[in-house]
Amino acid sequence: MKKILITLFIFVCAGLGFWIGYYSTLTDISLEWLALRAAMIMISTVVFGFIHIIIHEIGHMIAGKIAGYHFLLFRIFNLAVIKEKNQYRFANYSIMGTGGQCLMVPPERVDEPPYRLYLMGGALANGITALLALGLVLFLPDALYLYLFAFVGIVSGVLNLIPFGFTDGQTLKQLKHDPNKQHQLIQELRLTSDFVKGRMFSEIKENELIENPNEPMTEQFNAYTVLLQINKELESENFGHALELIEPLWKQRLDMIKPYQVEIAKEYLFCHLTMETEDTLIQDEIIGDPLFKQYLKANQLESYRLKAAMAFWIDDDLDQADQWIEKAEQSLDHAPTYADKVLNKRLVDVVSQKVREERTNRAEMAGIEEEIV
Repeated sequence: MKKILITLFIFVCAGLGFWIGYYSTLTDISLEWLALRAAMIMISTVVFGFIHIIIHEIGHMIAGKIAGYHFLLFRIFNLAVIKEKNQYRFANYSIMGTGGQCLMVPPERVDEPPYRLYLMGGALANGITALLALGLVLFLPDALYLYLFAFVGIVSGVLNLIPFGFTDGQTLKQLKHDPNKQHQLIQELRLTSDFVKGRMFSEIKENELIENPNEPMTEQFNAYTVLLQINKELESENFGHALELIEPLWKQRLDMIKPYQVEIAKEYLFCHLTMETEDTLIQDEIIGDPLFKQYLKANQLESYRLKAAMAFWIDDDLDQADQWIEKAEQSLDHAPTYADKVLNKRLVDVVSQKVREERTNRAEMAGIEEEIV
């Protein structure tokens, strides 16, 4: 959705440039007035884009409810509301390339829950609100911004249903042609619900995860199952085994969707650091990756954990590492799921223990040097 709105904004800017050039040659209106009007339209496009992200996710929620699903999570950018044990709490996290997210839990005791309405709900909501805006045009004399609101909604909805990248349309296309992916989607939603309610990654049973033999492991749903296995090993502090699982995905990461590329990169780096492999080529490649740089800018639990590890093992800065550890510990209660909280708590503790040991070693060395002097 985020990429769609960026594309939409580019189109609007291009149209405004043409509009300013055209009217500046045909009318007596000053160029300054046209530029001001264009600026207002650009600002409105951004605001309407944000509103349509909210509308889109609400559409998924309503459609999911109609299909018998139960509410689990609603996120706009990095602020999320999660239903946990019949109570609601706030979480702070983001997924690269997405402006929002609405996760619903499929109905129980249904082998093949409906999914089309749930996945199409966002685009339908954008389209319906756009049509309502066009209906209001009949009653208002100056309807420029209603037209713009409708335009943003229609384009957002249509682009989201086109099967490309990480859109709902692409997911629908994949599920339509492969029943295995339908089962994988349902399992992913149900597992996320389990992780919110208190299940840990280490409790995933062997052969429990559904894998699709018709697709490579880099495919979206297959990659999700491997990432869960990686989290299971990380939670148990089996960094060597986690590294073995990550290695093949790392080599084919460009075939994965961008959120998963980042997931692989950050845990690949973390394993290399904690195991002290001293592979500086891998470190430089990950740290120099634009996607990874963008990820590190996010103010959330996992990025704090990565920054703490980088401060300790790469920068050799104990004070900076402690600061990031403190931020990570303060963010634990804002993790999206209980499983994420447990995982990151254990990994933060690993870094914290290393920092404490290094401080002790340095203090002892300083004491020895003083005695010698």
